[in-house]
Amino acid sequence: MDEEHAAPPRPRSVAVLGGGLAGLAASRALAASGHHVTLVERRRFLGGRAFSFHDEQSGWEVDNGQHLFMGCCTAYLDLLSWAGTRDRAHLQPRLKVEVVRDGTSGTIASTPALGPLHILPSFLRYPHLSAREKLLAAYALLRMRNTDRIRDRERLDAESAYDWLRRHHQSERAIANLWNLIIVPALNDDARAVSAEMALMVFQEGLLRTPADAALGWSRVGLTSLAGEPAHAKLSASGHDVLVGETVRSLRVDGGRVTGVELGRGRVIEAEAYVSALPFDVLLEVLPPDVASDPFFSRARGLSFAPIVGVHLWYDRTVMDGDFVAFLNSPVQFVFNKSAMHGAPAGDGQYVCISLSAAWDFAEQRAERLEQIFSREMERLFPRAREARIRRCRVVKQPQATFRPRPGSAQCRLPQATPIPNLVLAGEWTDTGWPSTMEGAVRSGTLAADRVDAEHPAP
Repeated sequence: MDEEHAAPPRPRSVAVLGGGLAGLAASRALAASGHHVTLVERRRFLGGRAFSFHDEQSGWEVDNGQHLFMGCCTAYLDLLSWAGTRDRAHLQPRLKVEVVRDGTSGTIASTPALGPLHILPSFLRYPHLSAREKLLAAYALLRMRNTDRIRDRERLDAESAYDWLRRHHQSERAIANLWNLIIVPALNDDARAVSAEMALMVFQEGLLRTPADAALGWSRVGLTSLAGEPAHAKLSASGHDVLVGETVRSLRVDGGRVTGVELGRGRVIEAEAYVSALPFDVLLEVLPPDVASDPFFSRARGLSFAPIVGVHLWYDRTVMDGDFVAFLNSPVQFVFNKSAMHGAPAGDGQYVCISLSAAWDFAEQRAERLEQIFSREMERLFPRAREARIRRCRVVKQPQATFRPRPGSAQCRLPQATPIPNLVLAGEWTDTGWPSTMEGAVRSGTLAADRVDAEHPAP
């Protein structure tokens, strides 16, 4: 055939298994590199654990959990820009968090003009630490800032954040009133149960670099409207295949390579390369037993999950001001003013969400009991709630919200490349250097796509 009239080279086919943020990021990057993507998702919508659903009684699009991001979450923000929804997410001009303990309010806020010292003024005024505790906390922050996490990873991963903090002269009160205020929502576990490596990563990346990195952000719309639906539309419009409502039953492995993926109704899809963006426990279930028991893959069995519970309350009047507030010495951790965060018109009641991380104490309790506990606590914390009527309460439980970054867990997080040349891994649980966050998920998907490009470049 005349070279001038030769057909264009056929794009390599890649199957991406799992339509969460990791799978979306991988699909986006692979499509941009010229691959043809088939994205497979068990549920009938994309977004993974960052999704929302319509609550018929209230009329609201309710998130499965309150998801925040920070200014340092550049990969996540870039994904939103690709999806065309960056304007549906809000990022604070500067970090500002109100923290209340027993009626005394303080603020952790950024002063951008001070650069890396941006939190120092609010830190000095923070009322929930003594002067001595503030001085020692400043010392610990300095040690954090100067620690080389990469060089010291093995040692930091073996030590708990609690032990690291105690070794650096932090009191029990300081751990409760400052360090766990950040560690628990960021890592979904107590300082006693997370590695020092992951705790230091949160502070180094989020608070100890630039003021812009520390700002908090959130969606102005339901999470499915923010990422899942627009990503689905964009991939489909670009000619890629998005299969929703399809469960991955097994990966077929022959001759040391993946030869196909068997779906729920017996359908088999074949591709030249495969990206698993499945949770670690699901991946181990769908691999052939001899592959799952291989020392490389079986390391993931050392990972486990931590729960998050959200208590959603709709009041007949306004009970709180501001976007959100954190509480100490209370079963309530954070209360989010969803009416304000979504820009709902004032005057017709208020929708708030109580977010409970590391929620083992509540994950097994009945919804009615949780409504009783937290409606009473809201009346204690917000005087206006005492006169308000709760129109609606909905409890959303996520028993497997995140993986637990326990001491020693780094060795259980698998890299993107696997012993199977055409199988690459994605997922926030993989070895990204980030904790179980939306940013970690997106970064893992991009890393996986880069690995596919390296092994199977598009023509």
